[in-house]
Amino acid sequence: MQWRASILTAALALYAGQAAAQPSDAPATDLRVRMGDTVAMMINDQPVRFRLAPDAVSVPTVNANVAEKIGLKPSMIGYVYFIGPVKIALRTDKVTYRAGTTSFKSRTAFSDRQVVDDADGVAGPATFPFERTIFVLRDPQAGDQAITFRLDKDMGLSQTGVKIDVGGKSVYVAFSLDRPESVVTATGGQWIADANGGRFNGDAREAPILYEISRPIRSLDLDRPLMLGELEIRNLAVRVSDMGNAQGIPDGATPDQDLDEIVVTGDSKRKVPSQRLYIGMDTIGHCASITYDFKAGTVTLMCPNQPSAGAIG
Repeated sequence: MQWRASILTAALALYAGQAAAQPSDAPATDLRVRMGDTVAMMINDQPVRFRLAPDAVSVPTVNANVAEKIGLKPSMIGYVYFIGPVKIALRTDKVTYRAGTTSFKSRTAFSDRQVVDDADGVAGPATFPFERTIFVLRDPQAGDQAITFRLDKDMGLSQTGVKIDVGGKSVYVAFSLDRPESVVTATGGQWIADANGGRFNGDAREAPILYEISRPIRSLDLDRPLMLGELEIRNLAVRVSDMGNAQGIPDGATPDQDLDEIVVTGDSKRKVPSQRLYIGMDTIGHCASITYDFKAGTVTLMCPNQPSAGAIG
């Protein structure tokens, strides 16, 4: 899931001062969700099922028909998302939530679109005011070990994740439970190709990005693995036409081509937008859980040793 957002200044403190809330069957500080399940809450005394996703935006967003059902009214605060050339305008309303016996207020976004198919709305790890959000991928097993990263606050209220250094440049990283491949924006893919000896493999194909909008991606082969801590990032693809320029990445190998010499094209004076990498299940699918600890400021994956690339297929 990849996007860039234009957010009104008044939205910068959306979640300041929210009271803690939790479903009645969860510990007071934890929101725990098993992969494939939804989280039930009440909005304006109407039941709403949220799909929680590690790579979702932090503003809770509901489907158009749900917004009508629960009586959301547009306020002066709005958002504009750009997914490639597609512009999506969202309106917001600050409404009362109830989770178990606890209530809190949260600004909630909606548009004329269906944003998720198998739930009423979608939300990220930091959307609701818990100290920890835990995604359970499977039951714990012997051999699971903690891999911990520092939460990166530069992603702001938009998304929740960490940061990776690529050749001295920062790429923001979020985890995705909805796709096998890992997907990086165009200029980020160029940086990775420069640093790790990369070239495209195969033609462009369409892949879903956000809100049922698809964009072209191309697979990227690397001479040297791209690592996030102890994890090798597998099955990497580049959004070839979004958020930057990937034209300097070569296609395949030729006999007279030095794969470590890749020319970056484009205007070097142009400000480069934030580059984002979404790490998919071919990299993290063997893990048991992902825990976002907002009090400690960490993201912890519980994983056994990573299987060989051949075992993933």
